[in-house]
Amino acid sequence: MRTALALLLLLLAVVRAEDAPSCVTHCHGAEHVAHKASVHAEALACTDCHGGDPAAQRDAAKSHDPAKGFVGKVARAKVPALCGDCHADPQRMHAYGLATDPLVQYKTSIHGQVLFGKGDENVAVCTDCHGVHGILPAHDPRAPTARENQPATCGKCHSDEARMKPYGVPADTVERFEKSVHGIALLVERDRGAPACADCHGSHGAVPPGVRDLVQVCGQCHEHTAEQYRKSPHAGKKDMRCRACHEEDAAKDPLGFAGQDCTACHGTHDIAVAGRDMLLGDKVGHCGHCHRNDEAPKAAAQTILDGTRRLEDAMERTKEDLRVAKRRSLFLEHEDLLLRESERALVFVEPLAHSLDLAAISKHLEDGLKRQDRTIETLEKEGKKLRDRKILLTGLAALLLLLAALATLKLRELRRLS
Repeated sequence: MRTALALLLLLLAVVRAEDAPSCVTHCHGAEHVAHKASVHAEALACTDCHGGDPAAQRDAAKSHDPAKGFVGKVARAKVPALCGDCHADPQRMHAYGLATDPLVQYKTSIHGQVLFGKGDENVAVCTDCHGVHGILPAHDPRAPTARENQPATCGKCHSDEARMKPYGVPADTVERFEKSVHGIALLVERDRGAPACADCHGSHGAVPPGVRDLVQVCGQCHEHTAEQYRKSPHAGKKDMRCRACHEEDAAKDPLGFAGQDCTACHGTHDIAVAGRDMLLGDKVGHCGHCHRNDEAPKAAAQTILDGTRRLEDAMERTKEDLRVAKRRSLFLEHEDLLLRESERALVFVEPLAHSLDLAAISKHLEDGLKRQDRTIETLEKEGKKLRDRKILLTGLAALLLLLAALATLKLRELRRLS
């Protein structure tokens, strides 16, 4: 009995010793909890980043001893190098399948150039985007670097007017993006294929698109459109920078890229759904804004519009004919397929229009119209077949009725004679 009691008291003493608060849990409880839930929970201890004596957890003076390497809160300018100590180590990153060039990329970015080149600590460092103690993987929807959270994360700096003013960068970038076709798709419709900030600007090596090849950036998603645009007379021309001069608010384009290639017509962060009114309109980004006194481009735009409208009208008529045919129980096999192929031809014309190759555009539109004509011809043939079947069935029915009447008369005659 005494032995069991002694063992119980010893166990309680051990448990109490284990539960005794350390400096981490007692003084830095919130940070400790965040770290335990982070990707670094098993890989890093507090002293790996903050220094100090890991053996002196319950002695603040010893654990914070500068002689033991304690640095406390890491200076902003030293954060990239500190993170790079691990994230640039191939042996350490191999186990997690992570790239080892984030620090190298960061140094080439606008943020890194300003930090390391000018000593300006007002730019974003690792912890501004990834968090501090509670860092989560990018695929975690709670992570600040998750796709749908990137506008808010970037907006912490880029929506701060006081912070952006010294660099001549507008503070309404995120607000404009949220209202754009891309922003609505990403944040409202939750479309995982919609671009987030890093898709266009990059992540660690963030630079403004257009520094090298803006068409390549947009072409990551709009591949076929970019391919067609490169064939156009506009591709790479300096006169496609009209938006840079005519932008209503010059501050929206402080780096001079808003008027290059794709953005000359579509804008930058506030990209709207591209309508056909762009072909004949005269607003900034519309064809008529640059080609005000040139009739040839207007004629080309009108040709594209007229051909598109003819195909659309033909498709609407065909759709109505198909609806009628189905109500009449016509046998339909390939007609719906031909209609869908025409729709694809119409969709294909939109990126093809960026090439300004009128011959190719007209060929696709004519191909779509021919498919509509084939569908109409097939429907007419099927309609004639149905009409012929009805005439035949009506004749057969009349003949059967006549035979039945004659049979009835014959039976009556036989009964009368008998």
